[in-house]
Amino acid sequence: MNTLISTKRADSEARLRATLAGIVLVTCAFGFLAAKHLTAQDEPMPYAPGAFGVWGWDWLTAGGDAQRSSSVRNDRWISRATVTKPGPRLVYKIALPNTPRQMNSLSQPILLQTARGLTGFKSMGFVTGSGGTAFGFDYDTSQVLWKTPLGAAAGQGSGTLACPGGLTTGLARPTPLAIANVTDSEAGRGVAPGNLPGARKSGTAVGTPGEGAPIVDALQKAPMGTGRGGGAGGSGRGGGGFGGGGGRGASGVFALGADGMLHQLSMQQGFDVSMQPVNFLPPNANASGLILVDNVAYAATSNNCGGVPNGVWSLELATKAVTTWKTNGGSIAGSAGAAFGADGTLYAATADGDYTPASYSDSVVSLEPKTLKLRDYFTPGKSEFNSSPVVFSYRGRDLLAASNRDGRLYLLDGAALGGADHRTPLSTSAKFTDNATDYAPGALTSWMDSGGTRWVLAPMAGTLAAGSGFANANGAITNGTVVAFKVADQGGKPVLTPAWASRDLVSPATPVVVNGVVFALSSGEFHSGDSSVTATQRAQRSQPAVLYALDAFTGKELWNSGKTIMSFSPHSAGLAVSTGQIYIVTYDSTVYAFGFEEKD
Repeated sequence: MNTLISTKRADSEARLRATLAGIVLVTCAFGFLAAKHLTAQDEPMPYAPGAFGVWGWDWLTAGGDAQRSSSVRNDRWISRATVTKPGPRLVYKIALPNTPRQMNSLSQPILLQTARGLTGFKSMGFVTGSGGTAFGFDYDTSQVLWKTPLGAAAGQGSGTLACPGGLTTGLARPTPLAIANVTDSEAGRGVAPGNLPGARKSGTAVGTPGEGAPIVDALQKAPMGTGRGGGAGGSGRGGGGFGGGGGRGASGVFALGADGMLHQLSMQQGFDVSMQPVNFLPPNANASGLILVDNVAYAATSNNCGGVPNGVWSLELATKAVTTWKTNGGSIAGSAGAAFGADGTLYAATADGDYTPASYSDSVVSLEPKTLKLRDYFTPGKSEFNSSPVVFSYRGRDLLAASNRDGRLYLLDGAALGGADHRTPLSTSAKFTDNATDYAPGALTSWMDSGGTRWVLAPMAGTLAAGSGFANANGAITNGTVVAFKVADQGGKPVLTPAWASRDLVSPATPVVVNGVVFALSSGEFHSGDSSVTATQRAQRSQPAVLYALDAFTGKELWNSGKTIMSFSPHSAGLAVSTGQIYIVTYDSTVYAFGFEEKD
């Protein structure tokens, strides 16, 4: 009997040892695989963007894409039908711990639907705070996932309106060069959210900051699709590069600290991955338009802040080589930095400054990718540009438009910006504003409707200029408006023809177009040509922002957010849109998300 008991005990102990050994082996294997996977955990899914290519589109950089078009290629939840009765509603708002600097607060959000981590897939948003911190949040639930302080430059102080200090540019994901023809019909105009299989329900509940809002996760139930090379956030052109779409891509999200260091942050945890921070710009620069294209990071600088020259900067991630093109004069104009043509050419506009043969103030320039060698330039004379260019494809060639302080838009051919004398544009619009000296639109918007017509939209302050050609049927314009132009052929060349002007808007931000809907933000920010008015005084005289949905063909108001938003929005930050939700950031460091309720 004792022998039998001893045998059973030995067998039990052997099984226990084997079980423990198995647990240890599995744990070690999992730890090894997890550690090996850390640098790849943030890669987007190897499928077409927009929830497997049919639901929406990722927002990867300022203006959404490399052309700075502020147009969403497809979104199954948004149409002219769904923004009326009852239209969008506040899904949640997130209050973030950030200290505004001058008139800066949070950056325009970056949005990625399928960030992959060890815990599964998440739809994620990212913003930087002017106080020096980057934030990552789950944009389906509003849960703040991480916050990461980035390097602060020494001796910043409180900054000035021209040189606010802190973080001045948003985050970025690798961005493809392909120019998509964004139309009003790609997503099926008039399809209501509830008519989609597994449509998520955002409802009317506003989540407590950091605790989320009730939703149904439609993305997890959606069928997997096939990758498209032109998509956002995956592999590069042809499926093998760093910054394109459709397949696996570079991990992380990129951030530029006030100390000039470029960080590659884990999207799921917020720590540096794959590479250590790299020296990109000198400290205390006023940087804008951070973007990643074909394994190269680009940014623009303005106002000679921190003694950093005005210009465009590039950083090759493979070699860590930094290249600079200097204006030798005015700042890089606009809030979105440089825009890109289909062949990778950079286009940048400049503000006023030294106007000599050695400087490129008051100009639009084209630069080679990576090397930043000057290819061409256009100047209208000593009159500064006040927006970033927007690039679009028109009849087989790249055209671009930019706003000038003379109150006009300039339409240029990317292949020959100003002709032989560098002073001849394709065309200019009629003068549409007399208030351009007090207000910089920051950036423009471009989209193409289902009939093949190209549109260009511009925000403006003040009243419409006499003879502008806009017949505003929605009442008097006293504070500002969004004006819409059509691109049409006249006399064998493309011209900008006035189409409509929106209702009255206070310091409007750059609008976003989705499926025939224009989302226009009355930012409420107070502007003054009087430089003695401080940032504190401007903030006190500003008013809460209001979001509007307009018919993109007529400018007719379809919906507005009323008194939902509690603070003004720095108009230079701008809107972002993805998968049926519209995102706004406000001066009190709050992210607002407007979306749709599920319908039967």
